[in-house]
Amino acid sequence: MIAEKAALQQLEQWWPQVLSAGLGKEDFFPRSLSRIGKPKPKEWIENFEQVRSAQEQWLKRSRPNKTKGWSLSWEERGYRSIGRNRFIRSIDVKTLEDYLYLLKREQVYAQVMADAAMISGAIPELQDWCKANPLDVERHHTQWSYLLKVARYFMEGHEPGRYYIRELPLDIPTKFIESHKRLLMSLLDEVLPSSRIDSSFRGVRHFEQRYGLKYRQPMIRLRLMDKAMAGQHFSGVQDLALPLDAFAELKLPVRRAIILENKTNYSNLMNLLTLPQARGTIGIFGSGFGIGALADVAWLSGIELFYWGDIDAHGLQILSQLRAYHPHVQPFLMDVQTLNAFAAFSRHDAPKSTAASLPGLTATELAFFHHLNEHQIRLEQEHIPLAYVRPALAALL
Repeated sequence: MIAEKAALQQLEQWWPQVLSAGLGKEDFFPRSLSRIGKPKPKEWIENFEQVRSAQEQWLKRSRPNKTKGWSLSWEERGYRSIGRNRFIRSIDVKTLEDYLYLLKREQVYAQVMADAAMISGAIPELQDWCKANPLDVERHHTQWSYLLKVARYFMEGHEPGRYYIRELPLDIPTKFIESHKRLLMSLLDEVLPSSRIDSSFRGVRHFEQRYGLKYRQPMIRLRLMDKAMAGQHFSGVQDLALPLDAFAELKLPVRRAIILENKTNYSNLMNLLTLPQARGTIGIFGSGFGIGALADVAWLSGIELFYWGDIDAHGLQILSQLRAYHPHVQPFLMDVQTLNAFAAFSRHDAPKSTAASLPGLTATELAFFHHLNEHQIRLEQEHIPLAYVRPALAALL
């Protein structure tokens, strides 16, 4: 028969439901343990003394020997060898008071009920949330005053795009929101109208974007390949890095841009730094920011745009993705001729792509993608010498 430790583990599993029922003013008890290891008739006969001893232990733990605790339901059975005897049919918890007594949770339960009442009293829209998330109510007992301040601020006083997360006008520790993003996302999704949530951003990493906070922008590194442009606008500086939002607002006499492979790679950076001079032209180095960061840079759609990536399946995937934002982008040195010219430097260890479709590629590019993917071919930019790059770029411009 089940040991009391295992029985208490079953009660532990009920805890979230018990809290939720209490918050909803619903009855959860009486309830029986689902598994008590009740002996089979043959075991009653063959191990009668052990069964009786186990039942006696349960009888000592239960009512009426105690005012609170376990309740036992019995059944009688008669056997020729042992006579007529009572056996435990079920082990029950009759009331909430019994349950809390057994788990020693009276104080914790009262605390959760009080916290939930305080939460829904401060923000009535969170009443259903408390019932659905009772363990969060319990876990954050000491933080609810701060949590409610944050929720109330976003409901009533938040001005999108004005503050970074640590400068919000709230009387709370500066790192509090950063430390409680997961819970605050759950709360804010419950209380804010959909018009105040940017649902295109999901997950804790995008908390700021989802709720209209300023955030640390990706840095876009670029090289002005036009000395005159650099002298007029940046005191002659040709190599610089800007936050994405500043980059998106640039107003330069740019006619074309070359985007280099989206990787943090020293050799690829050198390709950017050694691009030859060209009037009205800039080079953009990804440096790990993710090609999707360029999606909303509107001025890129009004200039000639080229993408120079490694010759492999991944490089052509990036080209396809980039065309979803800027359909006019063209590849640079990502063709069969370049691959054949430097075949001695190509490798056959590129990871295979699992892309189901690449709608941004032309039929010729798609055939090239499948060839590269099937044979796992990769030719990295660093193996294409400047002596080959310069005339190709001159012909392009």
